[in-house]
Amino acid sequence: MIAIGLMSGTSLDGVDAALVEIKDDKFELLKFITHVYDNSFKTKLMRNLHDSSAKLSEICSLNFELGYKFLDAINKLLENTKYSYDDICFVASHGQTIFHNPNQIGSNIPSTLQIGESSVITYHTNIQVISDFRVMDIVAGGQGAPLVPMSEYMIYKDEAKNVVLQNIGGIGNLTYLPKGGDIDDVKAFDTGPGNAMIDYFVNRYFGLPFDDGGKIALNGRVIPNLFEYLKQDSFIQSSPPKSTGRELYTKEFMEGLVKRFALDDEKKEDVVTTITEFTAYSICLNYQKFLGPIDLVIVNGGGSHNKYIIKRLKEILNVKVITGDEYGIPSDAKEAIAFVVLGYLTLTNRAGNVKSATGAKKSVVLGKITPKGNINNES
Repeated sequence: MIAIGLMSGTSLDGVDAALVEIKDDKFELLKFITHVYDNSFKTKLMRNLHDSSAKLSEICSLNFELGYKFLDAINKLLENTKYSYDDICFVASHGQTIFHNPNQIGSNIPSTLQIGESSVITYHTNIQVISDFRVMDIVAGGQGAPLVPMSEYMIYKDEAKNVVLQNIGGIGNLTYLPKGGDIDDVKAFDTGPGNAMIDYFVNRYFGLPFDDGGKIALNGRVIPNLFEYLKQDSFIQSSPPKSTGRELYTKEFMEGLVKRFALDDEKKEDVVTTITEFTAYSICLNYQKFLGPIDLVIVNGGGSHNKYIIKRLKEILNVKVITGDEYGIPSDAKEAIAFVVLGYLTLTNRAGNVKSATGAKKSVVLGKITPKGNINNES
């Protein structure tokens, strides 16, 4: 069985697309690409992640625009391979999170919204699509996140080692796999900011989309009063299950830091170093507060390329820390592969959530299926 996984994460870099072969509950990556968003589209997406600037008309349009971006990613992924649409059993699409609110806040009930219209994909490819993976877990009383733990358990579990899978996208999240444990022993939750805050300040002060390799952070120093303030962040201190997104680490929050600590008067590199140190600190704090013994940490996502973060994780944790690339599964491809796993579980009528991770009341089958029906495939 051949399948495609699509992921558009909180970093807003583009669509990660993985071509995966499935055989006997084993998953082999055949090809991976990232279909990068142009700056104007990324700006439009970013604008609609904040209450103060979001527009209903743009969100409505973005739902379909993303569908076409996902279609472009599929086409790019299949280029120069032996596979065509007819060879693909299913596409598993996470979509783009617009807002994630798993907790009761005022009159707003627990809810989550991912966009990226699956019908666009199915109509033009005649491939069935599984999407909207988070909503059933929310209805079951869970956080709707993190969802990757099931795939990580199936792919990375180790009988001899206590393994942590640390993803650093826009937001950081972990999965803890105790050696010899079963699915009920898995712990997983969001750790706090990943690249979201780093990218914001790198763009603000250097006009760059991200800190390539952590070079800027490696050339600065921590600003003590800013760092001490960030360490009091209520989310990183809170107990799991917990999940968050850009709705917590917003533009307004970060501009508030600029004013409160007069960051425009500080050395630009020092601001980036401090924010990057906070990401590393938040990850390690969660390990120390909520996890058991650790033998190996495998870092994935865009943050796995940040040498400052990797350096600090090694120094603070004093355990073996490697990237997904070093492990043998490309760091950037991990989440796209994860949604192939979840889509496969959906099609085989198996639960995809991990109750201990999301806090759901029971295990549930995730996702909605858009069945193929364009019989003549007239695109």
